Amino acid sequence: MSTFSRRKSRGKVEENNLKKDLLNDDEISSNDYNNYQILVPSLSPSINNRTSSNILYLQNQYAIFTRSISQCNIGELIRQPEYVDKNEWIAHNIVTFFNHINALYEVLSDFCTKSTCSTMTGPQNSLYYWIDERGKKLKCSAPQYIDSAMTFMQKILSNDMIFPTRLDRNFPATFDILVRKMVRLLFHCMAHIYAIHYRQLIEFELHPHLNSLFLHFISFIIKSDIIPSDYSISNTNTNTNSLTISNQIEIRELRAELESLSLLYELLAKQWQHAYAQANAQKRKMTNNQ
Repeated sequence: MSTFSRRKSRGKVEENNLKKDLLNDDEISSNDYNNYQILVPSLSPSINNRTSSNILYLQNQYAIFTRSISQCNIGELIRQPEYVDKNEWIAHNIVTFFNHINALYEVLSDFCTKSTCSTMTGPQNSLYYWIDERGKKLKCSAPQYIDSAMTFMQKILSNDMIFPTRLDRNFPATFDILVRKMVRLLFHCMAHIYAIHYRQLIEFELHPHLNSLFLHFISFIIKSDIIPSDYSISNTNTNTNSLTISNQIEIRELRAELESLSLLYELLAKQWQHAYAQANAQKRKMTNNQ
């Protein structure tokens, strides 16, 4: 078993569908839609329809997926199996996201250099700073940032005290905080690829992989409540410790960062609806012809 291999998930994966406007399947009842609701981040006020039409990754012809995602029920894919511990399920998925994002970036590493990407930028000219061990913000190039991020995450994933691979070991009390840190770093990596290197992905015909990964990633972190809906620090009392305040601030900042790609998430969700409906229609047609 590799370092990043996790214990096998137990139980049958069952799920209501992603959202009533994300899926149009005759076999799904309206009650299913009501039982499972997924929060789509609200649209950023700084992006309007006119400007978004000039953004490459927001054009419909490029909002396509891998065959496996097009034929997959996202709701089933992200739902925690019945007999699997929540932290175990989150750990399993974080490892998967890390491996896929790391592999995808490696394809683009020759195009992401200190000269071409002197700063770690994302959509809407957002700038991501690396935070060192002392909590100091450092402005660095994109390859430096991503290399530091991947090294940091690999160290965490390899630590059996944080990501245990044995059933007799528990996850640490700080697991949620570390997971959110990793989610934020993974999002920054994908956001940079979308903002700066999406054209190269199209040339390599790898944009369906990034789109599939992004839709899966955002849907999972929302469904798993990795980013709690109540993240405001306005009501924090004076007895709250600094770690709690710092954690709440990071949640708020992460949710704000997600807004930069909220329009993309909505586009991909709608495009997936059509792709999945078509896949189901084709399956039914083949079954009826047999």
